[in-house]
Amino acid sequence: MRLLPVLFACVLWGLTARADAPSPPSPVGAVSPVTGLVLRDDVVRALIHESSGDRIHEGVQRLALLPRDSHAGYSEAAAWVRSAAQAAGLQNVQLEPMKTGPQWRATRGELWVSGPQRYRVTSHADLSMALAVGSGSFEGTDLELVDVGLGALESDYVGKVLKGKVAFTRGHPSAVLRQAVVKHGAVGVVSSYSTPPWNLPHRRDGDFPDQVGWAMVPQKLVPPGGRAPFLFMVSDRAGRELRAQLQAGPVKVDVHVATEFSPGHFSIVSGVIPGSRVGEEVVLSAHLDHYKPGANDNASGAATVLEMVRTYTSLIRRGVLPPPVRTLRVLWMPEFEGTREWFAHHGDDPVRRVAQFNFDMLGASLSRVHSRFSITYTPDWNGSFVNAVSESTVAFMNRFNGVTYPPRKDFRIDSVTGSRDPLDMHMDRYSRGSDHQLFNDHGIPAVAFSTWPDDGYHTSEDQPGNVDPTQLHRAAFAGLATVTVAAWAQGPEALELARLVAVHGSRRVAEDEFRARRDFAAAGRGELPVSYQLARAVVRAGYQREREALRSCLLLGASSVQVHALVKALDIAEAQALGRIETDAKLRGPVSKAPALTGAERQARAFIPRRVKGQELASFDDVAGKAGAEDPIRVAAVKAALDAATTALRESGESELRFYQLADAVASYANGQRSVADIRDAAYAEYGYVFPVEALVDLFALLEWGGVMTRAR
Repeated sequence: MRLLPVLFACVLWGLTARADAPSPPSPVGAVSPVTGLVLRDDVVRALIHESSGDRIHEGVQRLALLPRDSHAGYSEAAAWVRSAAQAAGLQNVQLEPMKTGPQWRATRGELWVSGPQRYRVTSHADLSMALAVGSGSFEGTDLELVDVGLGALESDYVGKVLKGKVAFTRGHPSAVLRQAVVKHGAVGVVSSYSTPPWNLPHRRDGDFPDQVGWAMVPQKLVPPGGRAPFLFMVSDRAGRELRAQLQAGPVKVDVHVATEFSPGHFSIVSGVIPGSRVGEEVVLSAHLDHYKPGANDNASGAATVLEMVRTYTSLIRRGVLPPPVRTLRVLWMPEFEGTREWFAHHGDDPVRRVAQFNFDMLGASLSRVHSRFSITYTPDWNGSFVNAVSESTVAFMNRFNGVTYPPRKDFRIDSVTGSRDPLDMHMDRYSRGSDHQLFNDHGIPAVAFSTWPDDGYHTSEDQPGNVDPTQLHRAAFAGLATVTVAAWAQGPEALELARLVAVHGSRRVAEDEFRARRDFAAAGRGELPVSYQLARAVVRAGYQREREALRSCLLLGASSVQVHALVKALDIAEAQALGRIETDAKLRGPVSKAPALTGAERQARAFIPRRVKGQELASFDDVAGKAGAEDPIRVAAVKAALDAATTALRESGESELRFYQLADAVASYANGQRSVADIRDAAYAEYGYVFPVEALVDLFALLEWGGVMTRAR
């Protein structure tokens, strides 16, 4: 009995000692001579060795079991993430319901060849993505299968009767659904297509014969009160077998599809690690929706963010890290639509969101699926400190993980069950294609972490077996290292960050100047006046981007006097860079004056567009769809110019995601200060392509007509 007071006193002392213990120092400090990061070396080691790619891979395996492109599967995944996030220490975890609407569910989906040798071709029960989401119910036997080839053009249907039959194609199913079903009366479609247009440079039809592609039946194809067609997706191998049978004679199929639509909604999983400074947030996001298995895309991102949360809360609980200065807002949601809805509810929150980090497709085995690991920059018009932080993280990771067995074991990032692949990580120019683009469009500097390309992308072979625990661990650390700076830096640490931004910015503007002078040197004699102006535009855009990156450190509490001194140094360096271009021009001979301004050029200089508040995420395609009937010539001209730009950028070797939704990417430059002519020059600096000024005037005029833009003057 005498021991009880002693034990009570010991417990009380322990609690008191813990309460009185000094708070751990900030993880952010001066640039480390060892790592090149603005993180303390001991914190770098803690982030590496507390996080685990093996644990992330377990989460990937769990989520890959669920068809997250349907309401039931997504709801189960969201419930699991909520529970796992709470267990990991995330606070205020909520399921925020999105809009209620018809939700699709399949209970049966089978495609059989009915004879002479009856066999099952595919089944929704065996592979959920074999039956496209949105397929309608159908029961039919001995239906004739009609090969329509690619099926996109009316010429593919000449001499073929489709009414009451099943169209069979190797082309993109959306085009075939419009042609074969809507126009020619087919009851459904079977497709062996598996290569998304933006992935064509990385694989060709026939390269992966057993992949089944992912597709959906657009509900806009269904007439009011009508029945949705069914769409089965089969592998290239299965498609070749069916075509071989068709060469021998007619092929009949049996179709058994049972689906339903019922009211329901998807949800956004949201939670926080509270910060000490009220009203400031750093946002982490990963889209949770996708087909089954969808292991790399994007069970990997969802599970990685969970592990980042667990790492932070564990280190905070153990006193290795103090609580963050800025609240970490963590989001799992449907890609694009979930982010749009989240902004609809939270865009006007009284919170300053200083940065956003998006995690999408993180874990591809780099050697197995021929991928590379990268972080994208913010767009040039949205310069931020996050670019320098990301660059320094990439350099550190490559330096200490660039061989199979690096000598510094404390900075080695691998896993128990993963590969020993050397790391070759990259920073990529801004590209779109995931939720970070929506945050940037809202003015929140956002970068994206991803592995791309991926041989299994959007196919049945996006399996956990192609996801590498070592790569997952590296992705988690890359996120932890960059997010930590954004969430913890303040005051003196923010000034150290500004110095890092200045150092990395000097390298980026040097690269901009190199590109500008190289292109000017390559210009023909008749191109010199325009090329000279474009070279100057590239340099000026680069320095403006880095000035904004330095000023972003002021939001974190950096000294304004010292930041302004760094900005002044950039001003001096910019003048020197422009002087070197002037010297280049003189060495080429006298550069004649630019031609007289055209009417379109005068319009472009007078037109200063500004995005209408609340229309940050409105798209050109939506406006063009409405404007097409009233102004078809202007819409067609803009689309033709954008198609030409896409072709030129593709031929120059740019990634497809660089010009994803290109009209909206260009429109994002409108800030009420740049004229359309300025936007033309800035877009050239970003993309290396001269957009016709006439098309840009028409683009912004259409957006103005659609209520997306207004004129500053």
